[in-house]
Amino acid sequence: MPRVVEPRAEALPHEAASNGCFETMRAYGGRIFRLDAHLERLYASAQFLGTRPPDRARLRGELVQALSRSRLQEAVVRVALLPRRDQPAQPSVVVQAASVLPASAYRSGIRASVVPARKFSVGSIDPRAKYSARLGSVLAVADSQLRGVDEALFMDALGGVTESTASNLGAVSRGVILTPPCWLGLLAGITRDVLFAAPGVPPARQAGMRQSCVRRNAECVM
Repeated sequence: MPRVVEPRAEALPHEAASNGCFETMRAYGGRIFRLDAHLERLYASAQFLGTRPPDRARLRGELVQALSRSRLQEAVVRVALLPRRDQPAQPSVVVQAASVLPASAYRSGIRASVVPARKFSVGSIDPRAKYSARLGSVLAVADSQLRGVDEALFMDALGGVTESTASNLGAVSRGVILTPPCWLGLLAGITRDVLFAAPGVPPARQAGMRQSCVRRNAECVM
């Protein structure tokens, strides 16, 4: 695969490519964090969407090699499965340097705002599938930029807060981390599962979150 592609020289996507899926992974110290868990979720998405995936072991090797060739220690690795007719999906791998938040963001937090943009409803597409249609996220990011905040928060059909454009959401309340359940229409986060299982972290409880819950609590995590 060429390292640089001229978009105007490529064929337009056809209708068979509408059921693509992807994963975005973080690399620390030159290693992809929870790579096998991300691949498990990617192949589960492909199965749900009816996308024929490539060989898993081979794709895993390609991801590791792509990160190694980049020579980046702190990176973001994105793989998308592009469906093709009568053959396995074509993997597209992109590695780029990670944008690290300044230390002040961890000390004082970031600014977030609930935005009106919505993702597809649970009745339309299973939230466990990380599908390629991301218009809701694009609109939410644009909205947050217009508001002058750092991150946008999605709402469900009933107006409850569910997640941000890039991560799961939790509110620390009375020594417990409240986090919305996935059946409300959000993706099960891999980092969230690791965090909640880590020693010293407050216990987590899945529950719907009203906007007032996010506003009145002194601390939220993403």
